[in-house]
Amino acid sequence: MQMPISEFKTKCTQVVREVGTKYQAVELTNRGKVVARIVPPEPETKPDPQSFFGSLRGTVAYQPGWDEPLGEDDWEACQ
Repeated sequence: MQMPISEFKTKCTQVVREVGTKYQAVELTNRGKVVARIVPPEPETKPDPQSFFGSLRGTVAYQPGWDEPLGEDDWEACQ
């Protein structure tokens, strides 16, 4: 749907509500040229909690010696 920008100024709230409920984009024109487009938001989707668990499996790599005590120099640097 196309609408002159001057008409949009007077019906702004109504047009935005219609875009949100009818899921139809509105193109705003100025002297016949499209200057802006108002599009409906993408439908909200809730993430699947099952997809979260285990999603990072296999992405962590332990380096040799990761669990050894720090040396005196390293300990002081970390404080």
